[in-house]
Amino acid sequence: MHRRFVSILCASLFLTHLHADQVIPGNVLDPKTAPEAWNVIRLATTNVEKLLQEGRLAEIAVQIAYCSPALRALPQLSGGAENLQKVTPLSERALTLVNTLAKAARDNNAGGAEAVYQNLHQTLDGMARHFDPKVVKSDIFFCPMHPDFIAGAATTPCDKCGMHLLTRRIPYSFIYMKPGEPTMRLSAQASGPVEAGKKLEVKVRLRKADDSPVLYKDLLVMHTERIHLLIEEPSLGDYHHEHPVMTDVPGEYAFSFTPQRSAPYRIWADLVPAETGVQELPFTDLPSVGAAGPITDKATKFSSKVDAYSFVITLGSGNGEPLKANQARRMDIMVTDAAGKPVTQLEPVMNAFAHLVGFYDDYRSVVHLHPAGGDVTASDARGGPGLSFMFFPPRAGFIRLYCQVSVNGRMLFAPFNVNVVP
Repeated sequence: MHRRFVSILCASLFLTHLHADQVIPGNVLDPKTAPEAWNVIRLATTNVEKLLQEGRLAEIAVQIAYCSPALRALPQLSGGAENLQKVTPLSERALTLVNTLAKAARDNNAGGAEAVYQNLHQTLDGMARHFDPKVVKSDIFFCPMHPDFIAGAATTPCDKCGMHLLTRRIPYSFIYMKPGEPTMRLSAQASGPVEAGKKLEVKVRLRKADDSPVLYKDLLVMHTERIHLLIEEPSLGDYHHEHPVMTDVPGEYAFSFTPQRSAPYRIWADLVPAETGVQELPFTDLPSVGAAGPITDKATKFSSKVDAYSFVITLGSGNGEPLKANQARRMDIMVTDAAGKPVTQLEPVMNAFAHLVGFYDDYRSVVHLHPAGGDVTASDARGGPGLSFMFFPPRAGFIRLYCQVSVNGRMLFAPFNVNVVP
């Protein structure tokens, strides 16, 4: 019994390190019914299989740990004493395999992790024989406005708002997910052409594939906002992060910004459609009185100074090796003031003490990530001097990376140059 307790505890500990850049469905860690439990197991193991295929072993422990609460619950939800006796040893074996798989993945043992995963799959198949196949294959549905409300049928309205329910999903990664093909189109109209130092009033419109407007209810909230606009010019030297507000026109959203350069700026809309749960980054361009300029400085730069504050990047492990494409790497950023003293008064910005946004030199690919440790929900909380990220560059190339923080109510954007090798 003691061994079983330790096994369960170890799996549960992985869940405390979840970094929720993606939406974590409600009730995943506390399934009340057999359909809920099997749904979690099916979603999480499918994600593990995908991570194995992509060779992203470092992320498997988090995903497979989702199975632990469901596996502990299933014996009591199997129906009757006879099934309880049959399911319990299979559940215990599966819990042991969950921890073994997590260890093999953490040890970067791809072959071992694959073998354990196949063994776990067989054990789960054995458990499934003691349940109705419809239960094992059940979908669970949730309310996009109240994620903790779940049901076994999409036709059940939310009891809090009456909203239509969506299929529950678990993101396969909390570090990086390749953006989906845009199901939404973005267009923009400005008060004039882009001109350095001249404030622009901009209206963007979001349309679905059928040309219907994209409303707030069609989008999930990610870091306090449904729409993040990432704005940059071709030489990657003037980044803006804006959140537009609704106008009286359905699907139209307004904001303003003051460009520092006379160049044709690009606007990416970072959003997650409620129907798919997959991030999209449609973009559009604003015309300018000036022409696009080249990127003049691509030399690696891991230190930056903004106003009186210094920012320094340190890469974790790797013995000084450069960042590699498709390989997660820890990235720490230290913030100090003009006197070289650690800054401990970083203020929450969109539920995080910092945001990292990077633009590749193809002027199409964008990365957007947040510090480890989860959301910061207390407005009086303060962070720093260290910020830790798990950085997963999806391909090789040059990235202009910006660290956005707030100090004394002032927003700072610290630029870095990052070169990713194949």
